[in-house]
Amino acid sequence: MNFLIDTSALVRVLRKQTDQAWDKRTGQGLVAVCEPVLMETLIIARAKDYQRLEETLLDTYPWVPVPDRAWDSAREVRRALAAQSAHQGLSVADHLVVATAMHHGLTVLHDDADFETVGRVLPEFQQERITA
Repeated sequence: MNFLIDTSALVRVLRKQTDQAWDKRTGQGLVAVCEPVLMETLIIARAKDYQRLEETLLDTYPWVPVPDRAWDSAREVRRALAAQSAHQGLSVADHLVVATAMHHGLTVLHDDADFETVGRVLPEFQQERITA
């Protein structure tokens, strides 16, 4: 695995709004998913499609766990962002994605400028905007 997909990128992939190279990487098991992304993505599912979509996502993307100390990591990221007056963009789910990616040494795949902000403030955080 190289990437942890964020909801913003996952929705674009599901809607076929990305370069097909991402489909290939996904097929090779290089793009993982975590629980906060599943939760956010499944909000858009119709009740009758919910279980099928969840199973499809878990069959398609390797699952990585949110680390036990995710809240400690989120607190550190929040404070680093606040020191640069850049703390207002990340959602709680985004903070957990950042913590999970950093813990597992993964690059966050996204379509969300807030992750780019984290990358500017914390150079050790790896992120990549998904290509169209």
